[in-house]
Amino acid sequence: MDTVTISSAQSIALEDLKSLLANRWSIKQGRDPNRLIIEASGTHVYVYYATQEDGTPDPRRVWLDYHSVALVKEIITVIGDNPNLLIENDYGTSLPGDQFVARLRSEPGWEWRV
Repeated sequence: MDTVTISSAQSIALEDLKSLLANRWSIKQGRDPNRLIIEASGTHVYVYYATQEDGTPDPRRVWLDYHSVALVKEIITVIGDNPNLLIENDYGTSLPGDQFVARLRSEPGWEWRV
């Protein structure tokens, strides 16, 4: 599983993300209240707070664990189009949210894992 990180100077509320995502996908919340599971087309993306050094959740950093690049790209387009966010794809690209989403829209075939 690969991971995209979305960071912000402000807290990122998972409930806000859930509201944005629920219009397009089935959202489940497991036993952990700090984790969302987005399901689509036989695959899923886990959305949850990154862990700080002391092991507690960091509400300013959200991880998106995924197998499907296509699904995570769609999710990023919905929640990441904000210049106050920083999106890192774990393959060397780190851009403000609006620039990351602009690249996704201008290069729909972008395969960032190569």
